[in-house]
Amino acid sequence: MSLVVLAATRDAEPGATRTVAGLTVLDRALKQLGQAAGTRVVLASDGSIAVPAALPPHVELRPVADRAAADALARELDAPIIGADLVRLDRQRWDGLRVVDEATRRAAEDAVFAALYRADLGFVARRFNKPLSIWFTRHVLCRSPVTPNQITLFAAALGLIGCVLMATGAYGWVVLGLAFEHLQSVLDGCDGELARVRFQQSRLGAWLDTFVDDVLNVSMTVAAGVGVWRAGGSRAALACGLAGGAMLVLSNLIIMRDMRRQQASGDLMDMVWWFSGGRKLGASSATQGKPGVGTFLFQLGRRDAAIFVWLLFGLSDRLVLVLVMAVVIALSWFVASLVQLVVRPAPAPRPPA
Repeated sequence: MSLVVLAATRDAEPGATRTVAGLTVLDRALKQLGQAAGTRVVLASDGSIAVPAALPPHVELRPVADRAAADALARELDAPIIGADLVRLDRQRWDGLRVVDEATRRAAEDAVFAALYRADLGFVARRFNKPLSIWFTRHVLCRSPVTPNQITLFAAALGLIGCVLMATGAYGWVVLGLAFEHLQSVLDGCDGELARVRFQQSRLGAWLDTFVDDVLNVSMTVAAGVGVWRAGGSRAALACGLAGGAMLVLSNLIIMRDMRRQQASGDLMDMVWWFSGGRKLGASSATQGKPGVGTFLFQLGRRDAAIFVWLLFGLSDRLVLVLVMAVVIALSWFVASLVQLVVRPAPAPRPPA
């Protein structure tokens, strides 16, 4: 059990009550500290800053006269102390960015959202989707009462509508459907961003996000086959779409089974694969810095990149190319998941001595 003192005293009042990414700096500190397992918080307050009426179970309120008294309390408890005006970017460290006015508030919020650019992001996500999703999360979602899971479900509805439009095979509807899929892909980043900046992450949310992506991947593959067939293609196109969807269903079942075995969060990047060198896929792909055919194909097969390319295919009236690429991706994941059934992932590499 670790103990930390959070000083909500008059010297911190100018920054503690300002809002950063949808939360006051004080509320941000309380929620962030509450996510650290086994951490108890002593909220040292001199009454100058309004504290939540109902404090979380891990927080104990202690009246103090001023910051000096809060410091003395921290020494007595042999605990670290942080100010209620501090925005911590690294939960493993007690330092951070102090908020005292609008300029420092904006700088702290900039840093919070900059941290969302994970090292394992693909090219399309980093250059196209992420700037859009972060802008929308920061300027719209953080100012609303909407929850991450609600965004996931709304985006899923858009994606399913897009699949129906793709299945018509008519050029205009296909393009609109693929545009909906790309919009869903952007919103697919918003739910996780909002969850992280407002500390609303949950295991349910991670699994819901994965389940929605899996359902939409299957639906898009089948819809592409149906669309090509209805646009005048042969029944082989329909068969390819159905076969691709079936392969994705089987691979998803295998992946979910292995996620449960590995106690992964539900995020595909949180899983160790037979080809990921004993590391989680996210950590492995983040270190793929050298360009090469394998790296290019891996990045192209990522969901955000594939949907972006499919939109370009749709605009050029080449739905058949969407189908071909979707089936190739489905086959690749099917083969990879079958190998995952019989090949034990390599042990994690040992850190250098």
